[in-house]
Order: sequence, then C-alpha cells, then structure tokens
Amino acid sequence: MRGARILGNRQADPHDYPDPVPEGEEVVVRLEAAAICGSDLHGLYESPTEKDFVPGHEGAGVVVATDRPRVLKEGDHVCTSAVFPCGVCEMCRAGYTIYCRNSRGTYGFGRDGVHAEYVRMCERSLLPLPDTMSFEQGCLVLDPVGTPFHTHKRIGTNATHVVGVFGLGPMGLGSVCVAAHLGARVIGVDPIAFRRDLAKKLGAAETVDPGAGDVVQQIRDLTGGYSLDRALECSGKPGPLHAALDLVRPFGHVAIIGENSEATIRPSDHFCRKEIWLSGSTCFPLGEFDGIVRAFEAGLPAAEMITHRFTVEQAADAYATFAAGDTGKVIFVPATA
Repeated sequence: MRGARILGNRQADPHDYPDPVPEGEEVVVRLEAAAICGSDLHGLYESPTEKDFVPGHEGAGVVVATDRPRVLKEGDHVCTSAVFPCGVCEMCRAGYTIYCRNSRGTYGFGRDGVHAEYVRMCERSLLPLPDTMSFEQGCLVLDPVGTPFHTHKRIGTNATHVVGVFGLGPMGLGSVCVAAHLGARVIGVDPIAFRRDLAKKLGAAETVDPGAGDVVQQIRDLTGGYSLDRALECSGKPGPLHAALDLVRPFGHVAIIGENSEATIRPSDHFCRKEIWLSGSTCFPLGEFDGIVRAFEAGLPAAEMITHRFTVEQAADAYATFAAGDTGKVIFVPATA
C-alpha cells in the first residue's frame, strides 16, 4: 500500500509499505478521510529524524478485513481514536483510553497510523460512524471536534457566555465551532487573516488580530469592558494564556488545549482575587461520543474547517501546505479514478 513517510526537517513523501493484515481483534480499515494534526506537524514533520512508521491518528473509513473480531464486521464505517488500549484498566473502564495504564502504543506515533490507504487497528480503537455522518466529518471527531466538545462540557459553556478562543488552528477553529453551536458569543484571536476569516464562517461573532494592538484592550473594547466568561487557549504560547487569564471575569474558567511547556501567571491577580478555574484537556472520554454525533446531526458545521484535500501521493504538498499556516484542516482523501 501507499502511505505518507516523514523524512524529518520539514520533508515528507509517499512511500510503499506492506499491506496490513487483520490479526485477532485488530481489523484492517480502508481510509476514506484522514486529517493532519498539529502534533503531526510539531512532533514529527519538524523534527530532524526520519520516522519508520506511517503518521496520522485522525481518520475515518471502512472495515475491509477481519480475523477474530468481537464487534466489528466488514463493511462497517468507523472513525479512529489514537491509542491501542488494554480495555481493562480503570482509565479504559472510565472511557479515558488516552490515559490507558497498559497501552500498546499510539497510532501515528510508533504504530502505523492513518496517513495511508489502509491501517490495522484494534477494535477498541475504533468508534462506529453512523450513516448520518460523512467520512470527512468522521476524521474530525477525535481532536478538532472531540477535544473542544469535551472542554466546553467541562467548563459549562452556554448561550449566556462570551467566549474567547486564543489561536485559530484546527483546535481553535473546532473550539469556535462548538462554542457558537452552544449559542455563545465567540471572539477568536489569531494573527493569520485566513484563519480569522474561517473562524467567522464557523460562528465567531468577532475576531481580533494581535498585530493590531493589545489583545486584552481590544477584547475589553469589543465587550464594553465586560471581558470574557470563558477562554480557551489553543495556540500553545505563553502570551495568549496570560491574556486569557487577564480577561476572564470573576468565577470564570480558562481551559488550556494548546500544548505548551511553560507559562507565567500572576496567582494573586489571576486566581485569588477573581476565584477563576484553570483546567486542561487533551481528548474526550468515549462516553461523550454519542453527544458529539448528535451535535453533527444537529448541524454542527465543523466540516467547513476543511480547506485542503490531498492524496497520499501528494504527501509532500499536504504537509508543506499545513505547515505554511494559511489553512484550516488539511486532510488526505483517496485518489479518484
């Protein structure tokens, strides 16, 4: 089969890999849509070394081969999760397979992933995709929709709130989309005009350009001094997190989605004198999958964040386009005859 290969130092190409075969509870899925994630970009594409596995963990497709399955059968439509879980530890039983204590690895990070024509995955790593959803919607479930969905549920976003989303990459765009779907007034923040415009298409009421002046003051001006009830930090940068903490009102909530190794806070101003909450999210528990499906069925327009489509033969262009930044979600789709 053909799949993407990461060569390191911002290089990728198509490559021949062995055809996967089913084994036990591991089934073979033909990929119909697979998205590039920011973690693929920063963790793999920008690193200096070549990778000996297929990248990618956000996919959707059709089961085409089985060995000894418990649930799935050939022809089933599925979307992927990232981890090969044990299924029996306390985290798996709670639906948080991302935190499995006995994981057998992560697809796209050591185990062959979904930026290919086919992938072999454990049944427990696959979720049933209903007929009401397309494969392109399915490949967005894991990260750009599922994580914001879980985050907004945790922080209690509702239609009375003013919500700031800092960073409008795919996770930020998904956060905008879900918050707007919940009825909130959403303000998106990003230096890239393309992404600010896309955020408005996904439901943002206003957007802010950090290059146009102090972000904190711009948002205070937009809200008549009200500031924010909720803020989601999706950029992975210290400055936007600091701005979010400055802007959230007393008893508000700041959620961190963007991966970030360090940041500076002012405990007295940010926490003690405002009594705000700070939390982080990285994935959704499996028990929330039905709620995500219902959101799509109710009209969640998340698929509009897909701006570029490539085949695996165009892997170099796909990764380079996503890295350039003037995109929403970049996905792989099968070649058409």
